[in-house]
Amino acid sequence: MKTAALILSILSLGAVVSIQAGCSTDQPGATTALGYYSTNVDSSPDKVTTAASKACADLNLSNINSSGTKVDGKVTAKTAQGEDVTIDIAQAGDSVSKVTIRVGAAGDDAVSKQLVDRIKSHLSWL
Repeated sequence: MKTAALILSILSLGAVVSIQAGCSTDQPGATTALGYYSTNVDSSPDKVTTAASKACADLNLSNINSSGTKVDGKVTAKTAQGEDVTIDIAQAGDSVSKVTIRVGAAGDDAVSKQLVDRIKSHLSWL
């Protein structure tokens, strides 16, 4: 009976650790869930869409397409391996936009972080 309780405790602890690991990032305000990387950026969606398109070009992504308005935007591209990159931008407040990035089927935090850094860099010029 003690062995069963011990095994159950270990499995429960493992589930809690894996859930917490999937939600934390090293950037303040950024979250990762189910392969989607999300963060807020201090700018309007139309400017963020333009910056996201330029960020994709900086990383030499191919097939870059973008469309946006004052309230939302979307940028799509492909990596060299043919993985889809999708950047969704939505208004989250006055001059604040929520940016959600998905790279490939499972997500790629490293590429997503690079894109966010490049977006912020381009916004400093806009």
